[in-house]
This record gives sequence, C-alpha cells and structure tokens, in this order.
Amino acid sequence: MDHEGRFWDEVSGNRLNSEEVGAARLDEIKQLHSHDVYDKVPLTECWQSTGRAPVKVKWIDINKGDNVNNEYRSRLVAKDIKMDKRLDLFAATPPLEAKKLIFSAAITEGLGFSDRWNKQSGMKIDFMDIRRAFFQADAIREVYVELYLAEDAEQGMCAKLKKSMYGNRDAAQNWG
Repeated sequence: MDHEGRFWDEVSGNRLNSEEVGAARLDEIKQLHSHDVYDKVPLTECWQSTGRAPVKVKWIDINKGDNVNNEYRSRLVAKDIKMDKRLDLFAATPPLEAKKLIFSAAITEGLGFSDRWNKQSGMKIDFMDIRRAFFQADAIREVYVELYLAEDAEQGMCAKLKKSMYGNRDAAQNWG
C-alpha cells in the first residue's frame, strides 16, 4: 500500500482494488487464527531467547487472475532473511522435469490407463496443491515475529510462531 492508500500487485505492479485486497487480507487473517499459527508473548521473551528484535512482516498482495477475472491473494510474510550459511535449507517444490519424468514413466508402464493394472498394483499418480501448506507444519525453530494484525497489535508484545509462516527460512523444510 502506498501513502495514498492504494494497493499494488507485487508481481505485475498493477494497481489492485482496495476492497478486494481487504477481503483477501481478511481471509488470510482468518486462516492465521484458524490454524493457530502463533501465540502472543511479551517482547522481552523474544529478546531473552534470541538476543534480537522480532522478525518483521509485510503483506504481499497479488492478483493470480487477470483484469476480467480477479483472483486476489494476500499473504502475511515474515522477512526472515538468511544470515548464516546453512546447507540444510531447501524448497520442497519439485522441478518441472521431475513431473515430466513421472508422466513419461506412467505412460510407458500404463499407469492410470488400465483399470486392471491399477487394481492389481494399487498405484496412481496424484498431484496436490495444499493452500497455506506452511500453516500445517509445526515451527521447529524458535521464531518471533512482529504483531502486524491490528486486532493483535499491543505495545510490548510480539508473536511466537507455533506453525511455519510464509517467509520463514525453514518453512519448506518444516513442511517437507
């Protein structure tokens, strides 16, 4: 959001409808609460535990549709910047080539095309896209983030994550 209260798509740079962004953000807030992503804790706990301020957060707003059929998505994202050299962090999304290999093997072996073969082997190909996958994964590392949501914001308080959040360094690993 700019200083005049306008919202902009983080990917395309196009202006977004304020009402639709508000609705998308409200949906994200509901998801944060329904998945019990964090506990409100005193800011002093964060400083005692980590020796630093809570991780900052920001809204990422995008239109995944087009100018005619809008599909607004808003995510509250932690700005958890990687400061150390860790080789164990990864993204759980497989490359396109892996999917192509699986489809090729399925066609070659007849997977998915023969009811008799499927019943005998019990195998099938299934790709799933889980909305808000990171909210399903328990936070492994102790992470504190600033309270950004207006209804939770309180002087001297921050959020201790119980679940992973978009933008956490280890969110994909926690989910994987």
